[in-house]
Amino acid sequence: MRALLERRAAIKAELEGINNQHPEALPDDAQARWDTLSTEAGQLEQRIGRQAQLDDLDRRVAGQPPAPGAAPRREVRAFAGAASEVPEGFKGTILRGQNGEAVPVLGYEDRVADFLPRSESRAAELGLGGYLRALYNGPQTELERRVMAEATQGAGGALVPAPLAAEVIDLLRARSVAFQAGVRTIPMSSQSVKFARITADPVGSWRAENAAITEGDPAFDSVTLTAKSWALLTRISRELLEDGQNVDQVLRAVFARAAAVALDQAILYGTGAANQPRGIANTTGIQTVAAGGANGAAVTGWAKLLDATAALEAVNAGDISAIVMAPRTSRVTYAFADSTNQPLEVPPRLRNIPILSSTSMPINETAGTSTNASSILMGDFGEVFAGIRTGLTISILNERYADTGQVGFVTWLRADVAIARPAAMARITGIIP
Repeated sequence: MRALLERRAAIKAELEGINNQHPEALPDDAQARWDTLSTEAGQLEQRIGRQAQLDDLDRRVAGQPPAPGAAPRREVRAFAGAASEVPEGFKGTILRGQNGEAVPVLGYEDRVADFLPRSESRAAELGLGGYLRALYNGPQTELERRVMAEATQGAGGALVPAPLAAEVIDLLRARSVAFQAGVRTIPMSSQSVKFARITADPVGSWRAENAAITEGDPAFDSVTLTAKSWALLTRISRELLEDGQNVDQVLRAVFARAAAVALDQAILYGTGAANQPRGIANTTGIQTVAAGGANGAAVTGWAKLLDATAALEAVNAGDISAIVMAPRTSRVTYAFADSTNQPLEVPPRLRNIPILSSTSMPINETAGTSTNASSILMGDFGEVFAGIRTGLTISILNERYADTGQVGFVTWLRADVAIARPAAMARITGIIP
């Protein structure tokens, strides 16, 4: 699949090159090449669709023993401690937890669903809407009875089957600006995950023959992700729940949008108090650049972003994966102009860094006497980890809204945030309109 996707990207790039080179009519040789690439692209789309079906079937069927002489596949724990194989082509990191379990670290391009334990669960066929109907009405069909038999129900609510939970988590990750910026996901099959981090790099030295070697020990620390609770109460009419044809899609979208905003707020600006995770902006040790004087200032060019880049480079922070700002600030940024009112070109150092906009970046921060300030966060977001419990829980409120003919559902998400290397992130503060 990865090879097919890479070839599709290469075809797209070549087609764009032909189009840019010949903005008007294509000459014969360019037209012939365009037609060849277009045909291959169409064939690729069909192959990608078929391969996706094969990959999905391979994930769902019971595990088969490896062929004679084949290397054993690595196993990790991402769902309730159950073993699952690492997908082919996975390029992420595998952490070894304190309890010895191997835990995958997912990039934005990876899917939690790819780490589902091999089983014969048919929950994906039922969908989230069907699962909620079965919770409310009780199982009515053989499929519902099988899925409900797999679900764990208790006083705190019903544990959503792993295939449905994985779909929701992947959907919310896709909608989150923080994950698009490069924040990595650690699926948590238990309440906490602990791993080591380096807070100071060792420094070596040049030496003469037979001279003593100068010690340069790195400073180690530990990071613990402890799942904190966030909940969403959703109401839906009994008629829509029982008869709606797209309830599954709507409910997944509603929860994913709300959870994506909540996770963005926690990752970017979580206070660390009142059961909130501590986010990037409130983490000690990040680089800080002031936009202006004591009362803040407007950003009129790229200088402050270059200052923050220099601060990150001074501590060998690594690649800058993204720049995240409030929509208000991004509007100003895209309107940068020179003295002749021509668009101000992006400096080469910043040209290939994605600029992302998020409503989770507040515009009511205090800077001296200003109460309408905002910030910009930038750096290597790959040093930021979001731990997400893969066990989602849903509680059903049968009687609370009975007088309005509605059913209430409370969905619980548990997550936490940790920054492995705070110095790899920078914040530009005091940005006012």
